[in-house]
Amino acid sequence: MAVRFAVKLNGDNNIQRCTQEEMTALVQEAIRQYGLDPSVVLSVGSGDLSGGPISDTRLQAGAAGSDATDFDTASELADVSTVTVNFDKIVQTIESENTLESGDDSYSFPLYLDGSNNLRAMTLTDVYDTFVVPAVTLMCTSDTGTDQAGTYTITSSTSAASGETLVSSTPVFTDTRANAGAYTAGGLPETVDQPTTITNYYLHSIDPASEATIVRPLVHVRANTDRIQMYPLTDLRAMLRHAMRRATSSGEHTGGTIRYSYSSTVGANISKNSRGTAMLDTKLDGSTRLTNQVGDDYRAQEVPSGSAGTISTHRLYIAHS
Repeated sequence: MAVRFAVKLNGDNNIQRCTQEEMTALVQEAIRQYGLDPSVVLSVGSGDLSGGPISDTRLQAGAAGSDATDFDTASELADVSTVTVNFDKIVQTIESENTLESGDDSYSFPLYLDGSNNLRAMTLTDVYDTFVVPAVTLMCTSDTGTDQAGTYTITSSTSAASGETLVSSTPVFTDTRANAGAYTAGGLPETVDQPTTITNYYLHSIDPASEATIVRPLVHVRANTDRIQMYPLTDLRAMLRHAMRRATSSGEHTGGTIRYSYSSTVGANISKNSRGTAMLDTKLDGSTRLTNQVGDDYRAQEVPSGSAGTISTHRLYIAHS
């Protein structure tokens, strides 16, 4: 891994290495540029995320029993059973980006001083190691601030938090439970499946930071001349955006690829973190036998009851490799 310190002109027009703070600001600018135009995009629709689908479970009543002489016993009635609803709503789109060559036709990549104090232009590998990998490493933590711009998180609200944007008002997961209070003896025979929504979960994207002042490294100008100058700001930002989009989507450089999944399984050379609110699947844990006599009709039914417990915990994971 070749991390380079770019060089700049100081106040006396002398060439010197950029400071660590200036290099960190360039990494943060790379994150900002990616946040303005991400290449690994999540949307809500007919999903394809690895590790899916994720399941919501709930109890439903057994079939009601009816007898002309007495109530069916618990052993004679159908037991409560589990309803499972699968959710696969998150779509991951990998947008292609052209190969990044040497910035563009006019400029080299940023210059640095080698071990002999000679000016050298960064290679593409240097650009990835110096700007992209540190940026992606920050972006793929469990945090959800501006250092994670262009990535995604899960919340249980359609109201986006400050610095986030709701992707869709369609929930990516819904936790339901049997509505125990909806089953009554007077209503026998009751509808078998009577769910109530406990929590909806939604996908949000994280907004980029506001524009900030950054150092302009020196570059080698090749178009119609042969000189060294400060990198034009627009071109510098475009180069960082191109590098981020290419690396995160293509998988061509170790440590620069971003992918999302529901699975916590981590393979070789992959760093994975959960993002946002855990999506809980909860379910009642018991049943109750209800009875009601209507004339000569002895009605009975096993219905959901008891306490709610967590059956499984689903998460959105972000990984870089």
